[in-house]
Amino acid sequence: MSEIFIDDQQVAKAVSMREAIEAMRLAFLDMGRGGSSIQDRVRIHAGGNSLSMMGGIHGADKVMGAKVYPTVGGQFDFVINLFSAETGKLLRVVQGNELTRLRTAAVTRVVADACVRKSHVALAIFGSGIQAQAHAEAFCADGFATEVLVCARDDAEAFARSVQQLYGVPARVVDAATAASQADIVITATRSSTALFDGAALRPGTFVAAIGSSKPSAREIDDVVLARAGVVVVESRAQALREGGDLVMAADQQALGSKVIELGPLLVDPGLLQGAAGDITVYKSVGVGIEDVALAQLVHRNLPRA
Repeated sequence: MSEIFIDDQQVAKAVSMREAIEAMRLAFLDMGRGGSSIQDRVRIHAGGNSLSMMGGIHGADKVMGAKVYPTVGGQFDFVINLFSAETGKLLRVVQGNELTRLRTAAVTRVVADACVRKSHVALAIFGSGIQAQAHAEAFCADGFATEVLVCARDDAEAFARSVQQLYGVPARVVDAATAASQADIVITATRSSTALFDGAALRPGTFVAAIGSSKPSAREIDDVVLARAGVVVVESRAQALREGGDLVMAADQQALGSKVIELGPLLVDPGLLQGAAGDITVYKSVGVGIEDVALAQLVHRNLPRA
């Protein structure tokens, strides 16, 4: 059994953030070419708790799988069942907490690489938790970000110090207005149910990634951000428009719908960004099953069974 099950500690040792970024890029490329497919998230509820399931088939890597996790008291514990798409046999059962940390930030970096036309950027991060830290790693470890602005309700100073110590990137704590107005890239990684800043404060050309929630009742960016966007990139159009509160609660649904494009087709045809009528770019993350399957496969490959 120990050969089948991979825990979070093993995942952390088996895969680097750079490897995760490349795995996510290849997975969405394959999806954009029609080689991979996903099952959107399904949630069932009882007694105040829920059980969520989503999956995917990764054609290029010849694997398929499903991610299952409970939500109890606002806490999660993820697991991914990975199968061979050639034989149908179980390959690995991967605990998914560390995997989810990696893949969420890795996909944001993939989108930024496709949409942001310059390097050496000022990065603003709203939040200081697990995903805020993961995004700092994804954008700072290779020097893409040269300054980090931290806006967080808790542990902001400690987070800023850790960024400087881990990546050698200057970091400082700022208020929301400063973070929004001075950054080239703004990442919101919170559990906020209301917008974190005034979208009018953003500079033209800013890239905004809202990754904090996949609940239709929670949002981190306001209607001004969406109105200014030339394009809104999502992993899955259907799932994002159903789950992403930033989009679900948008005032102008018709205008929003015309701006939404999926990441897979964008990676296949970068020309989809050309001519977008807007001065900023938005990425709304909800998390889809192909991410978990692709990264579980990379873990499986990097940890061969005896």
